[in-house]
Amino acid sequence: MDAPPDTAARIVTGEAFACNPETAAVIAARARLRDHPAHSVIIGIDHHHDHVHLLLDGQARMMAFAIDGRLVAIEDFARGDLLGEAHLFDPAAPGHEIGAVTRSSSAAFGQAVFLDLMTNYSCVALAVSRRLVARLSRITQRMVEGATLSANGRIHAELLRQAQAGTDLTIRPAPVLAQFALHVQSTRETVSRAINALEKRGIIVRDETALRVVAPHRLEELIF
Repeated sequence: MDAPPDTAARIVTGEAFACNPETAAVIAARARLRDHPAHSVIIGIDHHHDHVHLLLDGQARMMAFAIDGRLVAIEDFARGDLLGEAHLFDPAAPGHEIGAVTRSSSAAFGQAVFLDLMTNYSCVALAVSRRLVARLSRITQRMVEGATLSANGRIHAELLRQAQAGTDLTIRPAPVLAQFALHVQSTRETVSRAINALEKRGIIVRDETALRVVAPHRLEELIF
């Protein structure tokens, strides 16, 4: 099924590649629509993949198994993000999988098609380069935090990072503790204790729908 031209072109124009509308329409026309039920695998750990996906709707997550068998959340993806672009340059098995967290849809480009788009449209090539550099930066930051911070320090750092990425220092929806624990390589119990302690100290406030950091400087001081 062809990707909805209005949706795909709008995302290509603004959120994904920042191409002009005419170029975006050409790019969107070369994609195929894929639906992904919640909890389904988009890119598997042991399979060869020959498509790059542009997430049109929903949420996806990259997961990998640690040496001790723990399942670790590596990265979350939202509307406008690319999935699987690293396979354009390294055809080896990824060592991770990307799955749909909620019901999602994507515009899927064959690898040959996407490489042709990168060759002929500088906005696509620049977008891929920026995303790969940003991903490397995030992963490097998490590696540094994992090696230098305590479990509570990682929790505080991730809360501050997510709050700063939101509006008015608010994480919306409020983080799911089990998922948050995967991100910081900790346990749900440790995350729950740390968040409860922050709430008692008045550093954060939360309800069923959101978590807001009201004292970011105090939270930052607790990271190290």
